[in-house]
Amino acid sequence: MLRSIEPVFKRSLSAGLRRLFGSTAALPFNPGSPPRILVVRQHNQLGDMLCVVPLLRALRRTYPDAYIALMASPVNYAPMVGNRYVDEVINFDKREFMGREGGSLLRLPGYSREMRRRKFTVAAVPSTVSTSFTSDLMAYLSGAPVRVGAASIEGQANPSGFFFTHPRDLDWRASPGRHQAERNMDIWPAKLEGGDDLSAEITLAPEETADGEAFMQSLSGGARRVIAYHPGAGKVPNRWPAEHFAALADRLSGSGAAVITAGPMDDEPVEAMTRAMRAPCGLIRNQPIRRVASALRFADLVICNDTGIMHVAAAVGTPVLSLFGPTDPRQWAPTGPRHRSIRGEGGDITTISLEQVAGAAEEMLRLERAR
Repeated sequence: MLRSIEPVFKRSLSAGLRRLFGSTAALPFNPGSPPRILVVRQHNQLGDMLCVVPLLRALRRTYPDAYIALMASPVNYAPMVGNRYVDEVINFDKREFMGREGGSLLRLPGYSREMRRRKFTVAAVPSTVSTSFTSDLMAYLSGAPVRVGAASIEGQANPSGFFFTHPRDLDWRASPGRHQAERNMDIWPAKLEGGDDLSAEITLAPEETADGEAFMQSLSGGARRVIAYHPGAGKVPNRWPAEHFAALADRLSGSGAAVITAGPMDDEPVEAMTRAMRAPCGLIRNQPIRRVASALRFADLVICNDTGIMHVAAAVGTPVLSLFGPTDPRQWAPTGPRHRSIRGEGGDITTISLEQVAGAAEEMLRLERAR
């Protein structure tokens, strides 16, 4: 019921606020000196969040004395805590305002006052796939006098673009291969330093790194080399057949111990893979994302579908061989010479052959040994 009411409520509120705000004259972009920057990225998708890290890095390099805060949803709060490019990660749970259990819009004024005490000079809402009324509203409620966000995305107007003092028309139809990290940076109206570094990063504490090493050693039986596999994905068209993962793990068993990662939605492909494979394997199942990240830090290679773990593994510096179907690896695959991606013909991931993946994996392992 709530999900059906929420869009109607947002549309009605958006229409009323648009009339209230009207149109505003363009102003020079002045983030402040030093700026106090709020980046709002409160969507739930982990990959989308990690693709914002290059923007955070570029902001830090461009404004080294800035105070930079990131607003994240509860799902993505944990992987971003301690990120070295931000001073604060704000855990925003919209269920407090529209949730089924105790949520109330009456809490918004108090939340706005709390945000305004931080005295942000600029709020930015990076958007690449779709816009978010909630994110745009949070930028406004932050009290930042300068607010940057999407006026439109590829010709589709943003219904809540009126919240921004500097609305941006974002259009990548002429450059469909532009990476999502670059698209996030396109929101900023001024030149950013270091914008060519598109790598993601999860900043691990020393104790997390030590725990990850010990955890991976226990899973792999103390093997010198480890290959991690992630056969799951939230979207079925993004899954390479689990039986192919099993045959791949058997083929590569002489190159490294097998460790499989699995989240709450991965039971079916993981069970199918483990039933079909002969080689022994360790299993990381339903662990906190930071512990998964710290363990993958000590894998020699991660082979996975296009899903959140792909971004997590790359964010801790592990080489990733990613397999793609409907989505474009030019936009989503980890960048850099240590990573590779393979896309199925016609966007069909099942057309990727075992030989293709095994050959790419063996070559990547050879290159890593030579480093």
